[in-house]
Amino acid sequence: MKIKKYVGKSFKEALELVKKELGPDAIILSSKSVKTGPFGIINKDAVEVTAAVDDTIAAPPEKSVALGVEDIVREIRSLRDELGFLKETLRPIVPTLRVGKDKKGLFNLLMRQGVDSQFAIILLERSQETLDSLKNVIKQDVKIQGLAPVEERGVIFFGPPGVGKTTTISKIAHLFAAKRKQVNLISLDADRIGSVAHMKELSKQLRCPLRVVKKISDLPKIVYKEIQKGPLLIDTPGYDYNGILRDIRDIFVSGFPVKKCFLIDATMSVQPALRAWQSCNSEMIDSIGYTKLDMATQFGTLYNLSLLTSRPLSFVTTGPGVPDDIRIPTSEFLAGLIIGGI
Repeated sequence: MKIKKYVGKSFKEALELVKKELGPDAIILSSKSVKTGPFGIINKDAVEVTAAVDDTIAAPPEKSVALGVEDIVREIRSLRDELGFLKETLRPIVPTLRVGKDKKGLFNLLMRQGVDSQFAIILLERSQETLDSLKNVIKQDVKIQGLAPVEERGVIFFGPPGVGKTTTISKIAHLFAAKRKQVNLISLDADRIGSVAHMKELSKQLRCPLRVVKKISDLPKIVYKEIQKGPLLIDTPGYDYNGILRDIRDIFVSGFPVKKCFLIDATMSVQPALRAWQSCNSEMIDSIGYTKLDMATQFGTLYNLSLLTSRPLSFVTTGPGVPDDIRIPTSEFLAGLIIGGI
């Protein structure tokens, strides 16, 4: 077994180094903050991850040989000695080898909820043998931003088809309207008739302007004009959001004036959700939002993606109702979902 340590500015960066060198079969043994600054100052953004991978090569199959009782006993003793040596070698690195019955129960709980096994091990290393302790550790890891940063200037939504961008815009538009804010709607999804019709109906309900933009190059003059009147809510098509982000970066050279939010369907498993996230210019995204929380059967993916995206959470939607089924979760609420939907 090959064991090696990696240091990154964040857990995500260190994890990428592990996967790049050791491959997808590597396992995370432990993680900790490291002293990287002068005079032993701890840089909170620096994380040391210890990872391992089995680098043994399977030997070609040998011809079957009848073994006697003494041969079998000798083989069992050899295997026992090897396992004992491996356990003692890893004991200082993986304290979970000595966890008690209570922590094993917590580990199984996290597995049932869909928390990544490597993340679960690290969580248990940092917590005591109680559910409350585990919940408190999770609360430290999840970041909640809320909608306050977007109330003045607005937000543009990205995400795969069917994630609920247009419906989410309706909910947030009604929230802003209830606060007597003049909402301004913009749609970049001009080719999808249903989406435009929905936005027109919303514009009629709230008596607010709607601009349908066919070319990204027309966006700057509209954005800088309408943003003076109130927060912008911008809808985008589910296809080629990577291209839209790239165009926005190229056209708005001094920075896009509204927040960029990526929506993730809470019912998706971590791999499809992560592929959707990685398919866009994720470094441009400011926050994430989870939709269809009411349809999810487990919530460990919320924790996995919180670490893997390293982005704060703005909101969750909990049903189809407009505007009621949207909430700004607390870390207490989110941690409760992750450990069992409570």
